Amino acid sequence: MRQEDMERFAFLFLCGRRDQALLAGEEKMKFSDFQRLSYITDYLGLSCLNIDICNQFSGQFEEQLEAYYRMIGQEEPEEYGDDFRLQEEWLARFCAEAPGVEAQKYLRRAMGMEEEETDRTDGM
Repeated sequence: MRQEDMERFAFLFLCGRRDQALLAGEEKMKFSDFQRLSYITDYLGLSCLNIDICNQFSGQFEEQLEAYYRMIGQEEPEEYGDDFRLQEEWLARFCAEAPGVEAQKYLRRAMGMEEEETDRTDGM
């Protein structure tokens, strides 16, 4: 099995249904989805899948990508705080949407995120 195939298989196993539908072309990819999936695959070290996503979908977002790169070039480093918060939200949502509690726990550990409470009714 090729590296590209292994990365795609692993990602599709761990991601939620909506991300599966986006990558399969069953649901229309938005620029925000493209940014999110590109960031998550890069964060997880899935470089082959990251390149595949860029190759497959970036053509749809040429104007948005150009505007985004221009904006980044004009921002000061302290203005990146919102981007960092958004990326943390993407990772947390990716973990929460993973199919099954064990996959969610695995992803939270792998991403260095604290274990969230699994039962909020404890002690009530």
